[in-house]
Amino acid sequence: MNDVLLVENLTRTFRTSAGDVTALRDVSFRIPRGQIVALSGRSGSGKTTLLNCVSGLDVPTSGSVLLDGQPVTGRDEVTRTTIRRDSMAFVFQTFGLLPHLSIAENVGLPLRLRREDPDRREARVAHLLDLVGLGGRGRSRPDQLSGGQQQRVAIARALANSPRLLIADEPTGQLDAQTGVAIMDLIRDVVHAESATALIATHDQAVQGSADHILHIVDGALTRTGRHAAPVTERE
Repeated sequence: MNDVLLVENLTRTFRTSAGDVTALRDVSFRIPRGQIVALSGRSGSGKTTLLNCVSGLDVPTSGSVLLDGQPVTGRDEVTRTTIRRDSMAFVFQTFGLLPHLSIAENVGLPLRLRREDPDRREARVAHLLDLVGLGGRGRSRPDQLSGGQQQRVAIARALANSPRLLIADEPTGQLDAQTGVAIMDLIRDVVHAESATALIATHDQAVQGSADHILHIVDGALTRTGRHAAPVTERE
């Protein structure tokens, strides 16, 4: 199967005191292996709800999500947590680095939680820091780095467990335009180097322009797609 992510007829409705609110409306798409897909839309359009349902952080009202052919939806919370830990990685607008740990320790934290062999862990951390251009900064603390450098560390940490799917929610939101372009170039490089796949929610047109494909969402529904180097087709 070439599709890493397959989303079919995903709907999410929330019950509120004012009545039901539908945040996602029958969303379907697929992402082939090795592709970077940008999810565009205004605030409140449903981007974060879609990411949460894809990752299993939220449970859709109806529809299904498959990751490498294995269901994410319809699983219990413990199983979804295991899928996120072993097969997904996350990068957010806020870097989320632990200030009392060194850069190398931050990157190696997911491997430590999995009780990876220390020698293998150190080798993996060194490789990832080299990959994101911070090979000489392993002993630095997060507050000694610029915002762009901290986001590079966050990306390295996200890749520590060799995820099949990288999910990013506004990863350039706290960065200036030039740094944002550099971070997107980095994401592209490391996704290809690590044979991963990425779904990135963003307002940033530079990020969208660097993606292989763009999905536009309005009021919880996909309205159109923008085609780049390789297609990501919606389900028939």
